[in-house]
Parts: sequence; C-alpha cells; structure tokens
Amino acid sequence: MFTTYRARLFLYIFLLTIFLVATLTYTYIYSRNAILEQSKRNISNTAQLLTSNIEMEENELLYYARVVRDDPRIQEYMFIVTKVGADANAMAKLFKREFDWLPIERVVILDHAGRSLLDPAASDLAIAVQDHIERSKNEIFYYQGRNDLELVAWAEISYQGTSLGTIAITHILNSGWLSQYQSYSGGHFFLEKNNTVQLSSLPESEGKTFLPRGNSIVMNGEIYQVRAIPLTGEGMHTPHLWHGISEQDILDQLDQHSQLILLLAIVGCAAVLILGLIIARNFNRPLSQLMQITHAVTQGTLPMMDKSVETNEIDMLANRFSEMLQSLREKQQEIDRVHRRLEESAITDSLTKLYNRRYLTEVFPKLIAQAQRDGQYLSGLMLDLDHFKSINDRYGHLAGDQCLSHISQLLKESSRASDYVFRMGGEEFLILSISDTPQGGEMLAEKIRTTLQTRPVAYKKAIITMTTSVGVSITDNHLSPEMALTNMLYHADKALYEAKNKGRNQVAVYDCGQAPTALLQESIS
Repeated sequence: MFTTYRARLFLYIFLLTIFLVATLTYTYIYSRNAILEQSKRNISNTAQLLTSNIEMEENELLYYARVVRDDPRIQEYMFIVTKVGADANAMAKLFKREFDWLPIERVVILDHAGRSLLDPAASDLAIAVQDHIERSKNEIFYYQGRNDLELVAWAEISYQGTSLGTIAITHILNSGWLSQYQSYSGGHFFLEKNNTVQLSSLPESEGKTFLPRGNSIVMNGEIYQVRAIPLTGEGMHTPHLWHGISEQDILDQLDQHSQLILLLAIVGCAAVLILGLIIARNFNRPLSQLMQITHAVTQGTLPMMDKSVETNEIDMLANRFSEMLQSLREKQQEIDRVHRRLEESAITDSLTKLYNRRYLTEVFPKLIAQAQRDGQYLSGLMLDLDHFKSINDRYGHLAGDQCLSHISQLLKESSRASDYVFRMGGEEFLILSISDTPQGGEMLAEKIRTTLQTRPVAYKKAIITMTTSVGVSITDNHLSPEMALTNMLYHADKALYEAKNKGRNQVAVYDCGQAPTALLQESIS
C-alpha cells in the first residue's frame, strides 16, 4: 500500500504531524496547569512582600516618632509647658523649624490629661491616641480618621526620668498610597471595613460588598484571587487590607499561550511538510542551525542569528526567528535599563543624586563590618548648611536647590571613592568615612568646610557664599550595627549642634568621655 516514496513520505508527514500536535497539546495542558499554579504562588509571594514593605513603613514611622521624642529641646519645652504652665506656641514653632522635613501627615503632642499641645485642630487624632494608649501598649496602630485611614506611631516623652506625655505622628493611607504599591505589585488593593470596600485601587469596587470565600471573591463580574495583608493592631474598628489579582488576567495569559501553541502547531506542520518535499536538497544546514538556536533559547540565552537572503519558507521562518530574537534582546535590554533606574531611584535623592536615608540602613552594617575586620575607624560627619533658610528667603527656592546641588558636588569631590555621602533631608547631609586614624573624619570635615567657604555659588547675577557646620562622631565597633548607627547619628547630631552653638562655620567632634551615661542609653533605646 505504501510502496511508493511519495506515499511513504505522506505517511511520515502524517505521523510526524500527529506527534507534533500531541506534543503541543500536552505542552499546552502542562503549561496551563503550571501558569495557574504559578499565579497562586505569585499572589502569595506578593502578599508576603507587601506585608514586609508595610512593616518597614510602620517601623520607619515609629523611628521618626522616636527621633522627635529623643530631641532634648522637645523634652525641655514639654517640661516647661506641662510643669511650669508656659504657652505651647514656642514648642510648636520649634517642631515646625526642626522637623518640618519629616514625611508625615499629622502630629499631636499630648500631656497626661489628653490635651493636644501642638495642634488643637487634630482633636480627633488626640482622642484616638489617648484611647489606644489606655487599651494597648503597641506603639503602632491604624486609625480611621475623618477622611482617610491613618497609620499612627506614638512614643512617650520623658524628661530626666519623668514622664510628660506622648508624641504621635501619622501617615495617610489614601488612593495615592494604594497606587504606589499597585505600581509594582501588578494587582489591586482593597481596604475593607465591615464587609464593605472603603477604598480601592479599583475605584468601581468602592462601596461594594466584600465577602471572600476561601481565597477568591467576585467583584464587578470578575473573579479575584485575594490575600489578606495584615496591619499592626488591626481590629473590628479599622479597615482590613487585601491584595487581589484578577483571574481574567490569568485567563488572558492562557489565551495568548493557546494562540502561541496554535501558531507553533501550524508552523511546525508546515515545517514538516517542507522537510518532506525538499529533503533531497540542501536542507540539513538551516534545520540544524534552527535547532541549535532553539536549544540555546530554551537554555535561557538569546544568541545572534544572521538573516538569509533566500526567499524560501525555511529561510523566511529563520529570518522571523532572528527578528524575534532581536526583539527579545531589545526588550530584555529595556527591562534591564528600567530595573537599574528603579534600583538607583530607590536609594538616591532626586535633587542631589546622593544616597538617601533608606540606603543608610542598608550600607551601614557593611561598613562597620569592614571597620571591625580591618581595625579601622568609621566616622560619621553630620553637615548642616548655615543660615540656609535666609538663602531661600532672599534668592528663592530655585537658588536654594542650586546651592544644594553645588554642595552635593563639592562633597563628592572632597570625599574619597570609598566614602558614602547621604542627604538626610533639607540642608542636612551625612558622610560615612573609614580611615586608619581617629582623626581621619575630623580632617575630612575641615577640608569640606574650607572648600565650601572658598567656592561660592553663582546664581544669575548673584554670588552666594555658603558655610557649613559639621559634627563628627566615631562609631563604636563593639556595638551591633543597629545600635552603632543610632549611637553614631545621635553623637554626630550633638556635635553638630555644638558647632552651631559656638558660632557656626566650624567642626565639632563628639567626645564620648563627656557624654552622660543616662543620655547615651536613652539615645540607644
């Protein structure tokens, strides 16, 4: 029956086609199950990542509350207001002047009677803080304010061992906050209270009933896989945060995958037919090349593939494959560039291009480990531009920004390649420098101070001369990284204020031998 070469060729083509279709069908079923399973793992992993990020945000807000609490001037003003009965306006002005840079929304300072000493308009927040303190000692909680849900961090203020009251600061969880997390999570967020969506990155779901069954819920006619994101201290009276991914998105991926499988089936069958028709011709070379390239792609590489000038089907297919490889390479390069930009923006300040406070906690443990290992000294230089507010008032904020960029460039030029320069906020900067002697940090600070004084800023037709006060502290290598960082920042800040109090435009070095033990322990706690 299959005595002719033509008949056997068609039989082979038919058998190969059946085999190809069966293989692609199995691949589709296997891939479909893998995509569904991977989507479930992805949403769980994303929920865990979001939980970690929110915990970091809570800890960061609590850190800011403790920074204000540990400020000696706040403690002194608090004592004067609560014990002597002085007006609280001076304390409010001090807070605005020294802590206006804090990325917070609202702040209240309460005495033991529950009175708000800083912002009488925030009476609702004061009541919520007082009520929470009576019920719980947790320094983080969530409060449903008049308009939005607020993350609240509080800390007790004491002076010379006497408890005076409480400082509480907040960060609002609104639609902008949800959009920020949505931008990298790939899903949607729902703030639910009493089984009703209060706020969502999916606006049409707001006001809808939210009753998940298992790990899924139907919203606006679509099924969402959802996971709860725990919030510290959440309860019946505060909303609950959920993260969800639409199953329709997963089905769309499957649909695209099925179309790709169908396309591969069509192309594969055509390739088998062409193989049977031109097997006698010089066909082995392009086929072998395609097989090698395909194998390389399955191994995760995107090799170069030259285009052919021939116009037959196999060469055209090879050319399309080459274009696909080039497109994939371009997309991968674009993804790499975006990833690098995201990594850079996450750890640098947008104006000065210096490292930000977030990167400080990441790099400090590495530096102190290096100093411990090599027996060196890790110095922290806290710099603050003298009378910077007068520059903004006289020349404008654009001139102020140019001055900040100018000193940032001078700090980079004056520092070594191994030094780390941070913008801590406003006109305050920090340099971490490792040296072989304890005097290394002081010498660097004096170099920066004299350099800045002799290199003014040219803004339009004005010449702006700037000076800086510098506080220097040497890190204690025997402490843990976290305690060493807190200790160093506190001591450098004290030295900075000493330099300012002595007339500014000078360098002050913290002398650990003169630090009161009680105050040192308070800064660490």
